[in-house]
Amino acid sequence: MEKIINRTTWFGLSAIGATFLGISVLFSLLGFYIIDVEMMAFFKWILYIFFFGTGIIGGLIALAAIGIGLKMRFSSGNKKTASENG
Repeated sequence: MEKIINRTTWFGLSAIGATFLGISVLFSLLGFYIIDVEMMAFFKWILYIFFFGTGIIGGLIALAAIGIGLKMRFSSGNKKTASENG
């Protein structure tokens, strides 16, 4: 049962990581698109901060989710220490 829980959690975290990675790329590209758009400077800076901030935060969440998912995927809970081996 624990193996099924670990596999579904790994799959869920990988899906969440991929979703946030897509969000971070999308908002970063929108931020780069805003650079060439003609609009009021104050509003433009608000959009810069929002798009690049969302892109950076989404990227960090993606890295964390994928990292935790991979850790769960490749770590085994049944490892014995040297003192337990006798």
